[in-house]
Amino acid sequence: MKVTARPAVLKFHVNLRVAPLTALLLLGSAAFTAVPLGQAGAQAAPTKATPTTPRLTQAQGSVELLGTSGTWAPGGTPGTELSTSLRTGTGRAELTSGAGQVVVGSASRLRRYLDEADLLDGRFFLRGPVAVHVQGVHVVMEGAGQMRVDLNGRATRRVAVLQGQARLSLNGKLVTVRAAQQVDLGSGKVTAFREQDPWYASQYRGLGNANIEATRGQVRVDRAGQSRVAVIGDALDPGVTLNTAAGAWAEVGFTGGGYLRLNEQSELSVLAVERTERGREVLLKLSRGTAWNVVQKGQGGYRLDTPVVSTAVRGTVFRVDASGVVKVFEGQVALPGEGDQAVSAGQQRAEAGGVGTLQPDALDRFNQSLDAERARPLTLDVPRGPLQLQDLTLLARSLPDASVQASVAGRTVTLGGADGVFRLERLEDTLPEGTYAVAVTATRLGQTLTRQVPLLIDRTAPVVTVQARREGRVLTLTGRVQDASLTTSGAASRQRVKLSVTLGGVTYTRSVSGGTPDFQWTLPLATPGSPVTLNATDEAGNERHVEIP
Repeated sequence: MKVTARPAVLKFHVNLRVAPLTALLLLGSAAFTAVPLGQAGAQAAPTKATPTTPRLTQAQGSVELLGTSGTWAPGGTPGTELSTSLRTGTGRAELTSGAGQVVVGSASRLRRYLDEADLLDGRFFLRGPVAVHVQGVHVVMEGAGQMRVDLNGRATRRVAVLQGQARLSLNGKLVTVRAAQQVDLGSGKVTAFREQDPWYASQYRGLGNANIEATRGQVRVDRAGQSRVAVIGDALDPGVTLNTAAGAWAEVGFTGGGYLRLNEQSELSVLAVERTERGREVLLKLSRGTAWNVVQKGQGGYRLDTPVVSTAVRGTVFRVDASGVVKVFEGQVALPGEGDQAVSAGQQRAEAGGVGTLQPDALDRFNQSLDAERARPLTLDVPRGPLQLQDLTLLARSLPDASVQASVAGRTVTLGGADGVFRLERLEDTLPEGTYAVAVTATRLGQTLTRQVPLLIDRTAPVVTVQARREGRVLTLTGRVQDASLTTSGAASRQRVKLSVTLGGVTYTRSVSGGTPDFQWTLPLATPGSPVTLNATDEAGNERHVEIP
């Protein structure tokens, strides 16, 4: 039997980013063998001894896969082959690619392209040996090693090697990038790289919080195509966009402290706010306008991207304009798209690029004045109590822009107020008689204070037992007062009941307390035989009238 040997089939990848009729020898190794171009406009890429089809191995948080019908759906089953595209919100995904690994950070997106992963947008960490595309550019790490890919529109497009080395087919040339180097995918320039934010090395712990803490003027929240007026307390989840009109601003506070103030006529998108053991990781996009940032130290990563520049910080006070201006007032800001150039306190990046001396303007001074106002310590004054009332009413004092609430018996109500005085006139549903603990809470710009007020709801008049002895013009009263306030243990037992008697046009008063509910009282009688009435009033306003024989 005659056997006819089949000719070997050589696979190649087409990369239209390379100049026509250019043949490159890529990665001359046993695992990756280059072949010449077969036609104009096509560039040879290595054949693969090991299949590199990406498969999902782990998913945390928001991870979605694109179905064949064109609809995104949650995905995360280990072993799932990536057939179309994958994207993350606040979350992470891990994939195998041949013998290597691809870790997908929050707010990132990739697709399957020529049986490999094509990294499109966001941030990625890779372990070799691995072969991927990066926005169509072929990148191969033949042996063991580590590299990261950072992609943010045109502001940042780089591949940085941490260990080992990688090779890229870029702009018609073969580029080798070694450990501690990075390559800009636009210019092809290779520069030194020192990693400042190893986000992949921290343990992912889930979603963080981003909430609207203050607004002025017209501020709107856009979510899933629906737009509405922003309300203090609104949570800004990934995918939400915040917009401010002329003369308006909004402050967004983050888990663990720190805030961003979106100035007028600006638009901010929340890409992700996640928690790690290093603190929070914040990823934001400023499409237009200006954002003023006060970042707490020790709160993990904080990245604010614009169409022109990307900023990465740890703890600092800085301003970013969508036009590319970056002003640093405290700390330091790195610019990943510009070789991680540092902009330090007292410096600014100009709109056209380049770092120079900080030049504060009216908008900077406006934000600094708001920072000073925000830094005022929160105060909260409430009655020291105990309160004895027929129905709950309350008065509290705090800063004028604070929000004050009272919680009692599982109910929470907001106190209305102006000029720092907050009142609760009454509850819609009356409380049954008894003792309660009222928690009064003031919140303002991320600060919170809570005070406890003991409360006795009492609608029952005091009970008075009295004996009278008349001797000429002298009246002696001996008796005992019983009231809910006088028999209640704790702070409310310090309440008092007021006794009053009017004789000959003169009113005499005294009081009894829980410690001394018995009384003996000697009073002058203007007219020995005149009728006498004893009035007993507790602090809730309940009255009892007793006729003295």
